[in-house]
Amino acid sequence: MESSLRFELVVPCFNEMLSLHALIEKTVESAKSRNLNSQQFNLVLVDNGSADGTQQLLGNLKEGFFHDWFRVVRLDHNLGYGGGILAGLKATTAPIIGFTHADLQCDPADAIEAFLECQNLGEKVLVKGQRVNRNLADWLVSRVYELVVGVLWGFWCYDLNAQPKVFHRTLLSRLKPSPQGIPFDAFVLYSAQKDRFLIQVRKVSLRSRMFGES
Repeated sequence: MESSLRFELVVPCFNEMLSLHALIEKTVESAKSRNLNSQQFNLVLVDNGSADGTQQLLGNLKEGFFHDWFRVVRLDHNLGYGGGILAGLKATTAPIIGFTHADLQCDPADAIEAFLECQNLGEKVLVKGQRVNRNLADWLVSRVYELVVGVLWGFWCYDLNAQPKVFHRTLLSRLKPSPQGIPFDAFVLYSAQKDRFLIQVRKVSLRSRMFGES
């Protein structure tokens, strides 16, 4: 029987226990508002070696109302930011995949909209966020980071770490090997550009972090 799964969104979770219920609820609401069901869309939550009760909470949520909408990839040891995302991406099977953050600063609706845009533009497309409401200090740090990446890797892309990033799974084969730390986002974009993907931008608003620290 052919799977009807169209999109899987990977979310790395490291000690994000307080955000997870709201994250799942908001994501499901966004998917339903765009006429997606749990056979067409799934969250892939990567418990990246959390030590705050994330594992137990996800187990409890898996018994609850939203159980069909997500699955869990459990990593016994933290593999770093990029390592956690890549582990989740490797566990996907949908034709279109992507990732975003678990801290609720990034609206899950942006990832759903990026998917809808991506599926209408063909396989050689990556849709990424571009943050529009950052403070000056964070904005400057991002520009310096882009400059460093440009010098080291010979490519430039604005707002490298903005979420979400959504793309056809054919890009996944290009992500070997990948950096396990923060440069993972830049590496995904670098790989997409190298493979002649069209990088499409959609503007997103960054919200205040509700729980924990970045």
